[in-house]
Amino acid sequence: MNVTRIDKEHRIVYEVHSDKIIVLSLKGHY
Repeated sequence: MNVTRIDKEHRIVYEVHSDKIIVLSLKGHY
């Protein structure tokens, strides 16, 4: 699991779609 790499790439997504992150986490987008 390269969570660190994904976090770095999707870091902007976290800030823009902070609410969407919860949905992605539930879907298992990681």
